[in-house]
Amino acid sequence: MPEAGAEVPNHLTFFISPEGSITYELVSRKNGKSSGKLDLNKPLTTGWADWQLTIDKLMPHAEQWMDFNPVKTSAPSALELPDGLRVRLQQNGETLEQWVPAGWQVSVPTSPQETLIAYGWKTIPLPIGFELMEFEVQRNEGSDSPAGFKSTLRVSTAEGDAATGQCWMNNPFSYPGAWWRTWTGFTYKISQASWNPENLAQSSIQILRDPGWFFKWIGSILIVTGVFMMFYLRPYRKQTVGQPITPSGPKQQKQKATPAPIPEVVTP
Repeated sequence: MPEAGAEVPNHLTFFISPEGSITYELVSRKNGKSSGKLDLNKPLTTGWADWQLTIDKLMPHAEQWMDFNPVKTSAPSALELPDGLRVRLQQNGETLEQWVPAGWQVSVPTSPQETLIAYGWKTIPLPIGFELMEFEVQRNEGSDSPAGFKSTLRVSTAEGDAATGQCWMNNPFSYPGAWWRTWTGFTYKISQASWNPENLAQSSIQILRDPGWFFKWIGSILIVTGVFMMFYLRPYRKQTVGQPITPSGPKQQKQKATPAPIPEVVTP
């Protein structure tokens, strides 16, 4: 892309006269500028690699229209949106039907003005506002690949309070920044989520607010303490009063005593 204020090196502009004839103005970085009349079904060499342009039909009263066709997919789960909805509008005895995919906004040609229909997650306004002051992209040395990106944001409230902070990957900032709000979770944690390489004036951030954060940490500390006491403090626990129970060995069988033989006395 050219720098700000510079001309695009390659572009093509068409002009249509009231009689229906088509003329063009072509700018090519390789072949320079050219212009002339363009006839139907006659290829035009653009000079952009081996690309050629051919106009096969002229529609003076064409209207822009985008339509979608459903495909067979698995049924969405309870936490997922369906891929789209089929909407039907009736006006002046005419019925208009249109598929609205999730996350899209489509226009239905109604009169006197077109009807815009969007389908997606419900949008809930936040009690705070954001303004992107600056977006920085650090590049790896010797290449154009990004090494990191950072957003400078201005946060404001309806009461007139405002603050400025920066967030980048794995380095969020919180608003309000009071320590007790951070420890109790009564704050907005703002993290860098993604960015748009084609538009450096746009930045995607993630906002998290968890008022129960403090109690979760207390519960985790109690669990770790209990595990430590159970495994490492056993020798120091007091024994209960009474005779200790020890495992018994194998039972020894009693041997029966055999009587000694009585000596015999022989007399002559």
